Amino acid sequence: MKVLYFDPILGVSGDMILAALIDLGVPHDYLKRELRFIGDFKLMVKSIKKQGVSAKNIQFIINKKIAPDRFIPLIEKSHLTIKVKPVAIKIIKRIFDVEKKIHKDRHLHLHELADMDTLLDVTGALVAIDYLGVDKIYTRPIKAGYGFIKTVEGNMPAFNFATAQLLKGFPVHFLSIPFELTTPTGAAILSTVAEPASDLMLSKIYGVGLGAGIMNFKDYPNLLRVFSGEIDNALTDECLVVETNIDDMNPQDYEILFEQLYAAGALEVFLTPTIMKHSRPGVLLTVLCESYDNRIFSILFNLTTTIGLRIRNTKRLKLKRRIVKVPSPYGTLRVKIVDYQDKKRFSLEYQDLKKIARRENIPMQNLRIKLTSLVEKYIAKNKL
Repeated sequence: MKVLYFDPILGVSGDMILAALIDLGVPHDYLKRELRFIGDFKLMVKSIKKQGVSAKNIQFIINKKIAPDRFIPLIEKSHLTIKVKPVAIKIIKRIFDVEKKIHKDRHLHLHELADMDTLLDVTGALVAIDYLGVDKIYTRPIKAGYGFIKTVEGNMPAFNFATAQLLKGFPVHFLSIPFELTTPTGAAILSTVAEPASDLMLSKIYGVGLGAGIMNFKDYPNLLRVFSGEIDNALTDECLVVETNIDDMNPQDYEILFEQLYAAGALEVFLTPTIMKHSRPGVLLTVLCESYDNRIFSILFNLTTTIGLRIRNTKRLKLKRRIVKVPSPYGTLRVKIVDYQDKKRFSLEYQDLKKIARRENIPMQNLRIKLTSLVEKYIAKNKL
């Protein structure tokens, strides 16, 4: 699977995204041709150095501006591809909606939309991504500055209100640099097209692009890095591990605990026998979940005797899997197929087997053998 992996070394803005993609190999003549529907502008691309590192920097010179309320109609009428157009409209709408929400009126206090830069950054970035033909996009945690910066409306947080709203659900690392490191446009683009992944494993790196920001910071390179690469069929993601040791619960109480944890969204729940202090036998209760979830924590504190939890992030290496429905003499059977390096294996859905075994009064072992043979033939015949 071909992917893009963004690394906001010091932050991200719309022009840095586009500059990094150009540095990765997207021809700027191609971009100018694809963005001609926007009007009269020039795209200036140059190489500059940040802390001695060469990177691309871009600037749009706009001869005729367009009012923000014409941005979306202009995109709708454009020749942009079916992949680019709806995403561009979504990103612009997100920025508009956030600005309106923050200021609580119909007038757009456009943090970056006073001119057409954002329209060009958004559409340009999406055209460049479409040109690269990737299957998936990921990003490392976004960076944010601290303190206050001067704006036309007075002193405002360096991690401004619009950017914070746009990055809901994304990990953010705060740096001790009193500047706006991530802009609303950069945040809107990445939080729309990319998934957060702080420790992605690339099986191959095809190219590296560097986009430079305008500001210069002492001792820090103001750069956005993007990798194009390959991820194996084994997919990498992250999850949260929550665990606690328990030695004073009735074992029967775990059944309802498991039920409630899974209902709350736990990915996995399991018990591991262990020996605790004073040689008391106990269990290590482990819960895997996608992210910090107060519902999970509340269930653990309410339904167990624990007085503390250990929490850590971990990465998972997952094989691609898919569920197919296979017809059988007993009705439709769900089958999970796992692919890895031109090999595949499958497993029959246990709950389906259990229902059939009870209904038909057939021993599970006999049923599994019979249906496994049927599924093997079905997969081979249909080349699944």
